[in-house]
Amino acid sequence: MPPSHKKYLHVASSIRRINQRYKLHDPKAVWILEAVLVAHADEEKITVLDLILLKEIASQATLHAVMKSLVEYKLIKTEVSKEDARRKYVLPAKLGLAWLNECSEVLCPPPRKSVS
Repeated sequence: MPPSHKKYLHVASSIRRINQRYKLHDPKAVWILEAVLVAHADEEKITVLDLILLKEIASQATLHAVMKSLVEYKLIKTEVSKEDARRKYVLPAKLGLAWLNECSEVLCPPPRKSVS
């Protein structure tokens, strides 16, 4: 088996274990968390409505349920807009950023410290 195949299998297995620790058992939850994190990384604001309009992920009711579970697991949080109280922004919570950090370290492990 080529080394690239082994590396992929290692990454996939590691990400699955990380997802289990963060209670991310549903791919829809991962997609929503990733969408929130991408918006955060791009310094853009994403609203609950923006996520609901991602119809390729799931229905409106399913998306609401998934977002609710992500809030309960403290992976994302919502914030009411100061300009329009009807609008809610979705932001990554501390645990969501920790999830991203762990997943990133699987792909790009930090350099090992040399022992003197």
